[in-house]
Amino acid sequence: RRAFRRTVTDEDIRPFLARVKTRLEQNYSFEQAMRVGLRAVLISPSFLFLREKPTKPSTPALDDFALASRLSYFLWSSMPDERLFDLAEAGLLKQPKILRSEVERMLISPKSSVFLEQFPDRWLSLDLIENVEISRDYHPNFNARLKADMIGESRAFFAEMVRENRRIQDFLLADFTMLNEPLARHYGVSGVLGMKFRHVRIPADQHRGGLLGQAGFLLAGSTGADSHPVRRAVWIRDRLLDDPPPPPPANVPSLDSIDPKFHQLPMREKLQAHRRDPSCASCHRDLDPWGIALENYDAVGLWRTEVRTKKGDKMVTSPVVSKDSFSNGSELDGPDKLKERLACEYGDQFARSLMRRLLTYALGRS
Repeated sequence: RRAFRRTVTDEDIRPFLARVKTRLEQNYSFEQAMRVGLRAVLISPSFLFLREKPTKPSTPALDDFALASRLSYFLWSSMPDERLFDLAEAGLLKQPKILRSEVERMLISPKSSVFLEQFPDRWLSLDLIENVEISRDYHPNFNARLKADMIGESRAFFAEMVRENRRIQDFLLADFTMLNEPLARHYGVSGVLGMKFRHVRIPADQHRGGLLGQAGFLLAGSTGADSHPVRRAVWIRDRLLDDPPPPPPANVPSLDSIDPKFHQLPMREKLQAHRRDPSCASCHRDLDPWGIALENYDAVGLWRTEVRTKKGDKMVTSPVVSKDSFSNGSELDGPDKLKERLACEYGDQFARSLMRRLLTYALGRS
């Protein structure tokens, strides 16, 4: 039953038993004969694959054993335990009260830690954090070990949201985040000691609550020197709204090939150059504002009111501009307005996007 994750019949056992009997007749020891039988079990399709077809063609729904496996590999990344097996065998698992109770039990279990780490990794693309090389010219004091803490913040935040059963809008509007001492020091938050992540309420004037105030996402949407509004905007459209923008046309020349000083321009001017190009403008007008609203965060996720740009050996500063308009005339101005708009106007779309990501993770397919 453990190997096949379902009730096993005499008919199921017969071919494996036959192998064992044959080896015993050939004077194999009992242990050697059993190894042959067990090896056959462990290469059989019933062990290697999740069986999701209904047991009877007349009943299209999954049976209780298939549901137990789906639940278990979703929330525990492992096979069902004996309690799930027993409920499935008794035909009780699909009863709504029992199903809800089992999900609660599974989420409370330490086994759920794999789901609480792996799902946010995939949903939020946390692997991108490690791929960004930090510019020492712009951030000479950045400690590379903070990248692991940034990943830890997002994982711990997701786990806290699930275990406290908080509103789905709190992914965007939460007044807290999860901090340890190094990350709190990076943010300028006092009173957090030790390496363990804990729930820390964040005052509104520190602009930290929810996913969009987390340094990991902000760093992933940067060049390592400065913010990159387009990358941040694409992440929001793709990861949060399940509405990724189309890729740029293949025949559009890069803007730096047209203007050799393109890389020296402030990001705002680079984006304006995109909009002057007719082949770029149609997409960028409705993409850029999502990222420009986050311009108050620098490449490593710290709050700023000025943008620093290196010109020669000097750093020049310019005021942060976090206000921009969509093609329909509506505006976004700063991260707080961005969060409110996502939670209110796009709340249903965000919820559907998250459910789709969860189901893709749970089922192993889109």
